[in-house]
Amino acid sequence: MKKLVYFLVIATAVLSACAEAESEKEYTVEDARDNGDVIVEHETQNFDQIAQGALEIENIGEMTTLLEKVENEEEYSVDVSIFDTGGSHYKNTFETDGTEITFENNYEGYSQAGTFTCQYMSKRGPMIYLSQCESEEGEEHSTLLGFIGKEEAFREAE
Repeated sequence: MKKLVYFLVIATAVLSACAEAESEKEYTVEDARDNGDVIVEHETQNFDQIAQGALEIENIGEMTTLLEKVENEEEYSVDVSIFDTGGSHYKNTFETDGTEITFENNYEGYSQAGTFTCQYMSKRGPMIYLSQCESEEGEEHSTLLGFIGKEEAFREAE
């Protein structure tokens, strides 16, 4: 009898966990649009092809505004939602307090994942770099690639 009760308790717990996992909604491109995120949809898994423009970008004006706010030493924050070809979602955040830039990178495809405090941000072509950065662990990074866009998208946003 004890074994039967034990089995029923375990079975109920497992079924509850499965039902809860299925009910968690994935973050979608539509969710990102609704939240005002910059949206990056990769068209390939190959980094070199992504760097050459194999991606779709929406709401890139937020990145242009971020660059202006950094230049003017003003506070600002931007969320970037990256969707890979497999449908996985990664959210990166850029935040400036007017003196430093905090880059929370959850996508390892561009730079090392982690949270970094950086002194400078610059746009070179369709890419945004952060420099003089320090990780939460105190490791120094001279330059990090923070964002890959498309030159045409940046021009249209200006």
